[in-house]
Amino acid sequence: MNRPYVICHILSSLDGKINGPFMAAEATRALGGEYGKIRTEMNADAWLYGTTTVKEFLDFREPVLEENVHVPEGDFVAGDETKPYFVALDLKGELGWESGRFTNKGRAEAHVIEILTEAAPLSYRAYLRQRGVSYILAGKTELDCEMAMEKLYRLFGIEKLLICGGGAADWTFLQVGMVDELSLVLSPVTDGSSGGASVFTQIPGISEGGPVEFTLKAVERIGDDGLYLNYLAKNTKQTV
Repeated sequence: MNRPYVICHILSSLDGKINGPFMAAEATRALGGEYGKIRTEMNADAWLYGTTTVKEFLDFREPVLEENVHVPEGDFVAGDETKPYFVALDLKGELGWESGRFTNKGRAEAHVIEILTEAAPLSYRAYLRQRGVSYILAGKTELDCEMAMEKLYRLFGIEKLLICGGGAADWTFLQVGMVDELSLVLSPVTDGSSGGASVFTQIPGISEGGPVEFTLKAVERIGDDGLYLNYLAKNTKQTV
């Protein structure tokens, strides 16, 4: 199929966490720079994040919606080609945006693309259009990962895409063969906490699936005591 080449690029603790107290450790903060450097060197066309992660970026605010609006059917391409695109997985339409541009420390300004399902309210789609946020529809009530990737490739010319968390987003695309590589920066820290998000997280009833195996492509020591691990997923559905 025609889709982007997809890499999960993640910074985690020794026990696989991607958030929690370990993030404040000096060793993790030092490796954050290495993680960002690797991300930049990959020169991807887009970065994708899950709903919960984007809420953290936005200091979550509720979208203010208007009722009784008319919205054309199908996807919406705003025409803003500011790359790398910032792609937000937002199946129900929950994220509040001020504009179609996203800026954050350590990241270039980017045009926002939302991945919705057809369950997203028309009032939310109108809200995105008014702010110049592009969106694609991928699935009726559940995410169709293949459709999402095909549309990102076809409508926006995205040839390389990084999925940068959270764990549910990482697993959702991995389980259906839409991830080609895992790029993992491993911090030499653990905090022993429970309940935190992990690199890959199943959502019961939604994103369950069997084990996925990887082939080790490269390993490198980075910083003082960190590791960079690069794997190829064995269940990948090849691009055309």
